[in-house]
Amino acid sequence: MRPGWYGWPVGGALAAGAALGFVTAASAAAWAGAPPASGMCWYYTDPSRTQGFWDYCPR
Repeated sequence: MRPGWYGWPVGGALAAGAALGFVTAASAAAWAGAPPASGMCWYYTDPSRTQGFWDYCPR
């Protein structure tokens, strides 16, 4: 899940500079496992897209 100490709104991780990009749950399932809730995307924090966190997808 989204790190608790970040204060961006839902889907705002990119604008906040906390993530490089995001992929859908279906794309991330191979390396990140299943999302913790429906409507979540994997926000990656490194170029390999394997490090990151789950947060709600942009609206």
